[in-house]
Amino acid sequence: MATPYRLLYSRAFDADLDEIPAYDAVVVRSAVVLLANQAETESRNRKRLSAPVTWCPEAVWQLRVGNYRVLYRVDQDMVRILRLTFKGRMTTEEMGR
Repeated sequence: MATPYRLLYSRAFDADLDEIPAYDAVVVRSAVVLLANQAETESRNRKRLSAPVTWCPEAVWQLRVGNYRVLYRVDQDMVRILRLTFKGRMTTEEMGR
């Protein structure tokens, strides 16, 4: 098993989380906790961004949690959880508008 990462939640992510229904917030938090062991392992729900996103340029990875997307980056042994947004039918770039 990979070395566990430390999770660091940004204030923007916490604010985004406060804006969604409580049930969805629990599901998102549960999915994010799994990044502590699998942050850099690509999967069906976890992928590296193909290009920087203008509204969150520091993001490198995207985690799909239902209709939501969590943007994050990995710095050595730390996962920085940056933003949470509703995806719907929008592209990753459009989500931040």
